[in-house]
This record gives sequence, C-alpha cells and structure tokens, in this order.
Amino acid sequence: MKKLITLFVCSLSLFSFSQVSGTLVDQAGKPISYATIILEQTQQGVISNDKGEYEIKPKSTGNYTFAFQFLGYKTERKNVQYEGKPLTLDVVLQEEEFQLDDIVIKVGKNPADEIIRRAIANKTKNTQGAASFSADFYSKGMIKSLKIPKFAQDKVYVGEDKASGLDSLGQGILYLSETVSELKYQKPNQLKEHIVASKISGNNSGYSFNTADESMYDFYDNQFRMADFDIQMISPLANQAFSFYRFNLEATFKDNGVVINKIKVTPKVKNQPVFFGDIYIVDDTAALYGVDLTVTGVSLQQPFLESIAISQNFFYNEANQTWVKRSQTLDMLINLFGFKGQGVFLSVFNNYNFTPNFTRADFGKEVLSFAKDANKKDDDFWTNQRLYPLTVEESKDYQFKDSIRERIESPAYRDSIRMVRNRFDVLAPITGYRYRSKKEHFTLNYDGLIELDKIGFNTVQGFYMGTGLSATWYEKDKKSYTRAAANVNYGFASERFRAYGTLSHQFNDLNKSSVYVRGGTKIEQFHKDNISEVFNSLFSLLFRKNFAKYYNNEEAYVGYKGKFVDEAISLGAEVGYEQRKPLFNNANGSFYTGSRAYTSNDPTAPLNDLSAPIELHHVYKFKVGANINLGMTYISYPEERWYIRNAKYPKINVGYEKAFGGSENRYNYDLVTAGIKQDITLGNKGEFSYAVKGGHFFHGKDIAYVDRKHFSGNETHLNIENDRMSSFNLLPYYSLSTNKSYLETHLEYNFKGFIMNRLPLLKWTGWNVVAGYHNAATSEAKVYQEFTVGLSNIGIGSMKGFRVDYVRAYQGSAFFKDGFMFGFKKDF
Repeated sequence: MKKLITLFVCSLSLFSFSQVSGTLVDQAGKPISYATIILEQTQQGVISNDKGEYEIKPKSTGNYTFAFQFLGYKTERKNVQYEGKPLTLDVVLQEEEFQLDDIVIKVGKNPADEIIRRAIANKTKNTQGAASFSADFYSKGMIKSLKIPKFAQDKVYVGEDKASGLDSLGQGILYLSETVSELKYQKPNQLKEHIVASKISGNNSGYSFNTADESMYDFYDNQFRMADFDIQMISPLANQAFSFYRFNLEATFKDNGVVINKIKVTPKVKNQPVFFGDIYIVDDTAALYGVDLTVTGVSLQQPFLESIAISQNFFYNEANQTWVKRSQTLDMLINLFGFKGQGVFLSVFNNYNFTPNFTRADFGKEVLSFAKDANKKDDDFWTNQRLYPLTVEESKDYQFKDSIRERIESPAYRDSIRMVRNRFDVLAPITGYRYRSKKEHFTLNYDGLIELDKIGFNTVQGFYMGTGLSATWYEKDKKSYTRAAANVNYGFASERFRAYGTLSHQFNDLNKSSVYVRGGTKIEQFHKDNISEVFNSLFSLLFRKNFAKYYNNEEAYVGYKGKFVDEAISLGAEVGYEQRKPLFNNANGSFYTGSRAYTSNDPTAPLNDLSAPIELHHVYKFKVGANINLGMTYISYPEERWYIRNAKYPKINVGYEKAFGGSENRYNYDLVTAGIKQDITLGNKGEFSYAVKGGHFFHGKDIAYVDRKHFSGNETHLNIENDRMSSFNLLPYYSLSTNKSYLETHLEYNFKGFIMNRLPLLKWTGWNVVAGYHNAATSEAKVYQEFTVGLSNIGIGSMKGFRVDYVRAYQGSAFFKDGFMFGFKKDF
C-alpha cells in the first residue's frame, strides 16, 4: 500500500505545481520525447521528457503562442489565453509532409551539395548575430544502468556510495542531476558559467558535473572535441566536408512559411571522426534549423561506447535576425564487459541577450563558479525552474535516494555503520584493518600482509613481504590534516628487516602548503624508474632475469611543497642525509629450468658476484624543483578552487640538486635539470607529443653511481607500465649512465586514423598508425637513437586498446638492434 501511495504522490508531483502542462504524442498516440516547446512572444522554452510530458510557466498573464517543435514533425502552434491558473494543453504532432516536387534537379548535380555549399559559405553571416551573448541555462543529466551482470550488482558504486535503486536485472538510475546557470559566451571559445542551483539525487552536499561546456557543440565550426574524448570530430558543415561526407536531399517542408531542407548525412568512411544522420537547413539563409546526428564509438576510438546521438533545435530570433540554438539532447549508449548503460544529458537555453557589452573582466581564469547555496535550493525553487518535467521513475529516484541519504546521515546510523566497520575480526592481521573515529577526525589504517605491491622476489632479498601502518588527524575543516605513516619490509633470504616512516602536515591555506619529515632504511634501485618490482619479480621467477639492481639507503629528509600564482607554479624543496651501502645477491631461486644464470647486483659488472658499484659512504643533499603550467583556469566552489591545466601550453619543470658534506669530497656535486613536454592536437590529422629534458653535472667527476643520471631503458619487450614519452624501448638498463651533460628527446605522432582510414580494407579495422623517435645524448658516448612505427587501437569490439611497435635502434650511425614492443595504447 505504501508503494502505491508513493507512486501516486510521484505522479501527482509532475503536475501539481505546473501552470501550463500536457503531453505531446504522434498520430499513433506514441509519446514524443525531447521536443521543444517555446513561448514565441518570449525567450522561454522547455523540452518534453521521455514520456512526452512538459511543463512551462509564463511569467505573466496574457495571450501567448505556444510552438511545439520536433524534427520530422510539423511545428504545431497553439494560441492560449493564460490567466495564471493551471492549464492542460495536450498536443498531437503530425508527421511532416516532406516533398521534393518544387525542386529542380539538374543532370549531374546533387541539390543537397548545393545547399551544403551555401551553408558553408554563409557560416560567418549565420553566426555573427550570436557571436556574443548571455543566457539562462538549464541542464539535466541522467546515467542509467541497462544491464549489470549479477556478480557485479553488489559491487557498483557511485562515488563513495553504493548504487541504490537497481532492480533484479541491474537496471536503474545511477546518477541524476540538474543545474540552473547563468552563461556568458563570446566567440571563439570564451565561456563563463555561474551555477545558481545544483541538485544531485541522494546528495545534498555535492555539485553537478553536467555543465554548459558539453552543450556548446557548434556544427558551424570545422571541428570540435566531443564529450572530452581526445579526438576532433569533423562537422558536416566543415570547409572540407565533401572529403568526408556524402549528402542527399531527402525532403523539404515549411515551418511558419519558411522552407526547410532535410539532408541526409552519410560518412564516406565510417571509422573516421564523422557523424551520420540528418541536418536541417533553412532554404533562404542556409542557416541551421536542426541537427539529428550520431557518432559511433568506433569513430571516437572508444570501444566501450556504442554511440552518442546529438540533437539540436534552433529558433529564429527577430532581434538579431539569427537562428539560435534553443535546446540540445545528448544520448550516450555504453557497452563494456557485459555492462550496459545509457547517459542522457539535456539542456535548454533561455532569455538570450545578444548585446551584453562584455568587458575584459567578464572572461578571465575563472571558467565555472557555484553560488554559495547552490546545492541547498528547496523543492519550490526546482518546481519553478525545472524546464524538463520529471518522469515517475526520476521522481521516485529523488525520493528514494534522498530518504536513504537522510537515514545514513543521521548520527545513530553513522555510529552504527562506524562500529561495524571498526570491528576487528580474526582475519584483520592478514587482510588489513581500518578504524574511523566518531566524527572521522581520526583514521587508522593497517595494510595487512597480502598487499600485492608489498610482496615479491628479488635476488638480493629473495622472497620479501611487507606491510604499512598509517594514522591521520583531520582538523575541523577536514582540509588540513596531519599524517603519520610507516612501512616495514622483510627479506627472507637476506634475513634483513627494514622500516621507513613519514610525518607530514597539510595546511588549509591558499598555496596548499605541506611540510614533511621522512626517514628510515629501505632497499632502493640505483634507478628508481628502471623497472617495477612486480615486473622484476615475474621476470626473475619465470625467466631468471633479474633486471633490478639494489643498494641499501639509510636517510632522513625534511621538506616543503606548495603551489603559487593560481597553481601555475608547484614548488618543492627538501634537505637531508643519506648513507648508502652496497648489497649482493642472496637468492638463486626461480621456476625457470634452463641454464640461464642470474647476473650480479652490480650493473657495471654483471658477471662478477663479488663486485659492487658503490662502497659505504654518506652525503648530504639539498633539492629544489618547480613545475610550471601556463594558462591555468579554475572552477570556484563556495569553499575552494579547482585548477585546470591548459593543454595549449607545455608543462615545464626545472630543478637544482646539491650534494655536500660527503664522506669524501668526490661525492659532492651540483646538478641543474630542465624539461618540457606537451601533447598537441592537430585537428583530424592526429596528435603530436614531445618531451625534452636534460641536465648538467658540475664537479661530478667521481660521484657515486647512485647519483648518476640513469636513462629509463627496457629489456622486456613489454610497454605495459612505461611512459613512452620518458623511456626507451630497447636501451639496456644502465648502459648510458652518466655524470656529465645529458639530453633526451622523445617524439611521437599518433595519426588517429588519418592514414589507416585511407587504405583499402585496413580502413575498416579502426587501427591507428603511430610513429616515434627517441634520442639519448651524453657528452661521453655516441648518441643512442630509436625509430619506431606501430599500430595502436588494435583489438575486437570493446577490447580495442592494444598496441604493437617495431623499433629500430642505432648507436651513433651504427645499427644497434631491433625488435617488437607489445603493450597498450596511452588512454586504454
């Protein structure tokens, strides 16, 4: 009975506060979703929900003309005398009577091509009226599960909360959110949004992530990036559109006396970053009237995506004599490993002002801001501001999740959950344990004995294992805290126990400053970025190849980190002491049954088990470094800022390191380093990446082997964990280590289908050609070079993410070696 009452209340909530409401259906009585409803005498507009329902509230009484618009149907206009009372206005839309009778088709000419050429030629004219504007904006985002495998239904989380409301088939709403914003826009790409209200189902302290940025796709542009995917989509109205699309005039129709052309858009090659579907062009001005296009996951090179459908509706604004976007719908289908989902993001633009008189102060580093009480608006506010009526399912989701939120935020419930989570069971010493205080101002965490990254094998320690213990004390603001952590490690063959600890404090200040003290004893590789402990364990045990080489380090450091100039500069400095001791092999075990023997722990003498590259010594160090990110922008939340890196500018880093007070004078040196790297998108022609870094040692003639520059090599033929823009493919570990000047360069060009899409047969694979060049130069050895060419995005269906490269290496001008590298593409 309670469920029936709840459903009844949800149903009533759709209409009880509406002023003018109704349902849009077609001639067969089928609801029409995402139609646009406009008050023609005003700039007010809404869209219908997936049940065809709509709500709109005129700002004053009077006579209004309601226009009901949906692509493929005749625009219906209703004259209504609004008296300030609730009014029901149901509408049946008639399918458009398309015709081609009035079109004269000349032999050898495609009328659609002529229309598209006019649309391209008139792009500047058709956009100049909306080149600068302010507007009110409403958006709604919903992510819905269509299928979740049984085994995973209890493991699906949204943020930190377990997904609620899923049925037995794993179907239900995972995320539901609405925003009301004020926009300022100026071509070509200046957008500032101030969110007045934000609502998330089941969360009254969070902020929506569906913002206006994803509603600004402009098909008048030649190219644009869609949904933050790293690829530039080619518009059907791009200057080079005829190289990518075929066009066919399907029909014409009239809307309020204006002739509209419906043109079918078909890509010439489906795997390119292109759309398919229909666009609607106004006949006399060649302006956009509507867009109903789809892009596949294959075109976006995102195998987990089935498709993204985008629909845009435009209206004619008399004031600036321009067809202007009224609404947009983005419908995304996801399919990955048995998980199926749908994301629908709807947006409506209202109350345009096309003469805003912006000044330079209107557009700066702040691109998005939230009002102080944005997530505290009551139901009456949303009833009056909502431009897309809730369905029964959405109303139920709000009520269900909000009731759960109220329950779990109650002190009694939080205490009960905390007590359950804090319970120490018999397996805790093995699996780990976490404790939280009553108001979560203190947490204690024990890692247990089965942490995979703390268990392994190397020839110095043999089998080893470790664990960690940490405690954190939070201040009242929860943004400043003190943390103490310790890690212990034991090697069974070396019979050696090591411990290392850190004590740090994070300040809640403008610069996000932190100070720390760290120290203890640990086993370290001579080159920390050489090979991961997991990989070294696997190659040692399976193939008897011990690539990692170690020394014992006893150290103590004190340091500082902070961010300055709107986080454009990240600065770190530390000073400390290190004592280094040589280590030797103590273990010979392996599952490998061949005759191969382990090499020594000395990378300079791999066949001498009694040799070591260092002797016992100590040294003091001072280090300072800065990362520089130019053009940073930020989002302003009521209590903090989130900064966003600007991809138009490179990342720059500089550093200085001084070793002093060594046990012998030869261990002292100065090192200056610098680096720069960037990814540059080249439209539909791919992406170019570069990284250059170098350094120079002063007074470093006989410094310790530990302190030399060691290049990141690779002898595994696997590129699974390596950053290709900072490492080499076939360079033997430690082969170019230097204590003098050095420079390394990494270049890579990912054609993103620009080549493959033009090759017969291969263009259907969706693979990408990738070419690269890597260079390591020192002042004491011949230049090492690698030339690479490979295929990325290899695979079938949702498993497209593998990469294979052929590498040819040279030492100076002489051939060194070649081989294949296997791994994953960068964004897999």
